[in-house]
Amino acid sequence: MNSEEGHKPAAPREARPPKIMISAGESSGEIHGAALIKAARDRGLDWTFLGLGGDRMAAAGARLLAHINDTAVMGLSEVIGALPGILAIRASLKRSLELDRPSALVLIDAPDFNLPLARHAHGLGIPVIYYICPQVWAWRESRLKLLARYTDRRALLFDFEKRFYEERGLSADWVGHPIADELPPFSPRDQVKAELGFDPARRLLTLMPGSRRQVVKRLAPIFFQAADQLLDQDPQLNLLLPRADSISQDFLDGFLREAPARVRAGLTVVSSRSPQALAAADLAIVASGTSSVEAAFLGTPMLVAYRVSALSWRLGRLLIGVPYVSIANLVAGREIVPELLQERATAENLAEAAWPLLAGGPARAGMADALKRVRARLGGPGASGRVVDIIAEELRPGGPGR
Repeated sequence: MNSEEGHKPAAPREARPPKIMISAGESSGEIHGAALIKAARDRGLDWTFLGLGGDRMAAAGARLLAHINDTAVMGLSEVIGALPGILAIRASLKRSLELDRPSALVLIDAPDFNLPLARHAHGLGIPVIYYICPQVWAWRESRLKLLARYTDRRALLFDFEKRFYEERGLSADWVGHPIADELPPFSPRDQVKAELGFDPARRLLTLMPGSRRQVVKRLAPIFFQAADQLLDQDPQLNLLLPRADSISQDFLDGFLREAPARVRAGLTVVSSRSPQALAAADLAIVASGTSSVEAAFLGTPMLVAYRVSALSWRLGRLLIGVPYVSIANLVAGREIVPELLQERATAENLAEAAWPLLAGGPARAGMADALKRVRARLGGPGASGRVVDIIAEELRPGGPGR
C-alpha cells in the first residue's frame, strides 16, 4: 500500500500565521487536542486553532465551531438517533474547510466522523494529520486504504500499531501516548487520598462509569450496586466518582437517586479530577476507554466493564478481531485486568472480582507488577510535542507527506 496514493497537490501557502483545524469528537480526544494546542504555544508557534472540541480546547485558545457534547455518542443503535445532528455538524466543518482554508487539518480519533472530513480536506489540498488513528489492528482493516489515500501523516499511540501499519506498507509515526504528559506527577496514594479529603487508613474505591450518557446510563446503576455489595465486606470503604465534563450533575443525580442508600450517602462526586481520583484509589472500576489507560499509567488496580445495546454488541463481536478491549491487556498480550463485558457486567460479578484486589494479597500484587511492565511499553513524555513537530513538517513547502 502506497501512502502517496491519490494525493493532490497541496494548496498554495498564504503569507499568514498558520491556521490549524482540529476535529476531536469526544471528551478524551479533546483533552489531547487541548494538550496539542498547549505544546504549540510552549514552542512559541503563532498558530491559530479552530474546530470541533470542548471546554478544554476552548480554554487552550481554540475557536470552537461545534461542541463535543453534541457528538459524543457510542454504539450503532445509539448513533442512529443522534445522526441528523452529527451530520449537520460535520457539514458545517466541511464548509469551514472551504471558507477558512486552514493550513492543516488534525483529526483525533472518532474515525466514523473524521474520515469523511479527511477526504474533503484532501480534495481541497489541505494537509491531513490523523492523530490517534482508527484501531485498524482490531477491526475494519480496510480503513488503511482510506488512511493511505486521504491522510498525509499518521500519528500512533502504541508501538505495536506502528509495526502493524508498516507490515502492510503504510508509513506511520509512533508518538507515544499523550496521557504521559497530561497526568500530573502525584504523591504517594495515601497522600493523594488526604489531599482529596479521605482518611488514608481507609480503602478507597473509585467509580468511573464513562463520559458518554448512553454508557453512564447502562453502567452507573451496576457500579452503585456493586459498591453497595462491597460495603458489606468493608463498611468503612470510601467511595469516589470523578464526573466527566460531558456528564452534567443533573444527569448523574438521576441515577444517584435510585442508588442504594449507603452508596448515595457515602459517595463523593468531584468534577474533572479523574487522574487524582485514580491516583488515590486502592481500586478503580472503570468503563472501557481512556480511564483504563490512565489507570494503567498510574499503576492503579482496576476492573474494566462495558455495556452497549444488544445490536451493537452482536455486530461488534462479528467485526472485532482482538481478544481484549482494554489497552493494558492488549499491550500485555494476556488478561491482567479483568474485563466484565455486556452480560458479564453485573453488580455481583464486579463485587466478586473487586474484593480480592481491594483486600490486597497476591491478586493485587500480581496486577501491580503487570501494570508496571505495561507502563514501560506505553512510551515516555512528549507525545503532544511530537505531533506538533509533525504538523510543522507538513506546513513546510514540499513537506514529507506530499
